[in-house]
Amino acid sequence: MSERLQWIEHKGKRILVVKFAGIKEEKVYVEAFADLEREILRQPKGQFVPLVVDVSDTRVTRAVIDRAKQMMEKAKAKGIPDSPVALVGLAGAQKAIVSAMQLLRPDIHVAGNPGEASEWIAKQLK
Repeated sequence: MSERLQWIEHKGKRILVVKFAGIKEEKVYVEAFADLEREILRQPKGQFVPLVVDVSDTRVTRAVIDRAKQMMEKAKAKGIPDSPVALVGLAGAQKAIVSAMQLLRPDIHVAGNPGEASEWIAKQLK
């Protein structure tokens, strides 16, 4: 498993923490999503994969967005249900994009810090 990924337990809930902070190079970001995809697809069918994702100081491009969509499609095809996602470190245009996404995916949350993100995830999984 990539050093950017770490499973934690918070209030009895298993959460995958994703450390994308500081990624500015498109190739590195796309590769990081490939690592995340591999970990998600390792989970059994029907298993929720709640994520806390730190995107502080990142640069998102069309290729990165497309790779994220591809990852979600593969997870869905494997039978991994949409799972709560808490994002940390959003800035500027990223917040606007996530606000639009929340209309379709109310299980996406913007958190101020990783602790707050983990708390929100735990509440969603009750």
